[in-house]
Order: sequence, then structure tokens, then C-alpha cells
Amino acid sequence: MTTRKPEGYPKFSTGDLVTVKNMPRTDKFCIIAIKNNEHEEPIAVLKALFNNTFIIEKPISELNSLLIKGHL
Repeated sequence: MTTRKPEGYPKFSTGDLVTVKNMPRTDKFCIIAIKNNEHEEPIAVLKALFNNTFIIEKPISELNSLLIKGHL
């Protein structure tokens, strides 16, 4: 499923490593999917890196990239 990226939202893709702004910085996640909610806002499906059963959904606007300047 391809999701368009509206202007004004950070550019995140499936596979990116991120943290969530309102969670401890030690909680790291991988984006396993990106979808739109009922208001057409992008939502990321996140899987915790160190907890096999922890999967959550968060708006793209609440994510911080773990990559320095967005590059490996």
C-alpha cells in the first residue's frame, strides 16, 4: 500500500528507525507500515526494536528520526 506524503509532514518511510516525542527516548521503533487515518493524516505503525510484542500506531508528526540528518 502506497501512502502519499502531504506537504508539511516529515518524510518517513517503511523501515525507518524512530522515537516517539511523548515517550522515553530509550524506546526505539521501526516503521512497519504507513497508512492514513479517517482525516487523511499519515499514521505510522511502529514495532518496538527490543520488545517483540509491542506494536503501536502514532501520527507521523509525533516521530523523531534516529538517523543523523536523515541519512545513514
